[in-house]
Amino acid sequence: MPTLGVFAAIFDKQQRLLCVRLDYATHSWTTPGGRVEPGESPIEALEREVLEEAALEIAVGQLLGVYSKPQKDDLVLSFAARVIREHPWRPNKEISEIGYFPQTNLPTPMTLAARLRILDAMSGKAGVFRVVMDDAGVGS
Repeated sequence: MPTLGVFAAIFDKQQRLLCVRLDYATHSWTTPGGRVEPGESPIEALEREVLEEAALEIAVGQLLGVYSKPQKDDLVLSFAARVIREHPWRPNKEISEIGYFPQTNLPTPMTLAARLRILDAMSGKAGVFRVVMDDAGVGS
């Protein structure tokens, strides 16, 4: 059974994108998000994940893209989102850092899949469908 993930593209007033650094596995940067749990809609999962990882309550907007990783039997949905309430944030067992970044200064390391989602969102694309064959972008 494929896994389903959801990620949020959240921009600040300077049009920088929110990224989070994982505190496990590759310790790479990505956008806030994660797995959809049984009985949960993708929207509910995204709201939960962003609150857990970045201490932000969000309003989920349009679907930006669908990203398939067939070698991992994984499907990811990327949504635009806007902040409706901020809470105090502290590093936790999942996320060690958060920050807003411009396209010209994205943090590293970052997987190829995360970089593609970020660049698509930053370029204003929507309705994207991509097949990502590997994560060779880690460490770049």
